[in-house]
Amino acid sequence: MATARKREQSIRLEIVAHIPTAFRHCMHCERLMDAALGETVRQEMVEEYPAEFLEEFDRLLLWIDELTARWGSRLQVRVVDPQSPEGLWKSLRYRVRRYPTFIVEGRHRIVGWDKEALYRALDEAGAAE
Repeated sequence: MATARKREQSIRLEIVAHIPTAFRHCMHCERLMDAALGETVRQEMVEEYPAEFLEEFDRLLLWIDELTARWGSRLQVRVVDPQSPEGLWKSLRYRVRRYPTFIVEGRHRIVGWDKEALYRALDEAGAAE
């Protein structure tokens, strides 16, 4: 019952956005990567991303911080890379063609950096409960 109540009170936000894939892997792969490649190679991989890509990723992280500060633990955020199998599925399902795309409760789709539209959708989702 408590789980159902918590689920009712939370707001689900899925973000389909390109994310740097060289940052971390699963725990088993992480040990192998560190042993085989080391931190220097990992840093070189990150530095190969274009500056605009990393700036957009930093902007996304700042937005997520702002959103979680405003909605707190009610907001359940999940970031999905469109190049992953799940991201491809979500891109097809929600007809995502530009990134980032914010999907609120599987109903509202906000494309791009429209913070006001995202806030409205999150407020509406929170009020609907």
